[in-house]
Amino acid sequence: MAETHDAIPAPRAASAASAASAASAASATRAKGAAGTAAGTAGTSGAIPEIPNGPTFPVLPPSEQDELARRLRSAVSGFVDAPRDAVEEADLLLDELSGRLAELLADRRRTLRDAWRENESGTVRTEDLRLAMRGYRNVLDRLLSI
Repeated sequence: MAETHDAIPAPRAASAASAASAASAASATRAKGAAGTAAGTAGTSGAIPEIPNGPTFPVLPPSEQDELARRLRSAVSGFVDAPRDAVEEADLLLDELSGRLAELLADRRRTLRDAWRENESGTVRTEDLRLAMRGYRNVLDRLLSI
């Protein structure tokens, strides 16, 4: 995948309070989404809810996301006392998160590919292809929205 750095906006200076506020907002949004997901799956034996672009999938398990957000808040709040340590922790977090996301996306791609590959008879049902396309569109729309 080719890198295009001009598409990434320049970082803005942020205070510890605004970083903590952003992390809190992200947690609230996640909790709201989880509540909606739980409500949408009530009585469906844990099935993944359908949305127009295909079934949703968690980008990160909530426990991992919460831990990474906690570590980021800690790094940001520690910047005044130990700026180098804070930046090193942020760098480590970015490395860990990008590696974990790559693993999760590779797993999702394998799942999608397995869903539409030819079966023993050498055929693929149109319905399987339609569902695979919905899944790919969902993943790609989420990635493009970053």
